[in-house]
Amino acid sequence: MIWNLVAAGYAVIALIAIGVEIFAQRKPDTVAPIGDMLDHVMKSRTTRVAVIAAWWWFGWHFAFADTVQLNL
Repeated sequence: MIWNLVAAGYAVIALIAIGVEIFAQRKPDTVAPIGDMLDHVMKSRTTRVAVIAAWWWFGWHFAFADTVQLNL
């Protein structure tokens, strides 16, 4: 039950993100497309290092670390 609710929540978030990106591609003066936003954000070396560190942290805690025991 909980797993289905969480999966549905992630699916809704993904669909909203796709919808926002489609809207951004059609009206780039209103909402910046993801590619333009990432180009702007990744100009700084500090933010590139922070993004790599964040991905490493997420990957470690959600893919490799044995922190939570779920009985699904």
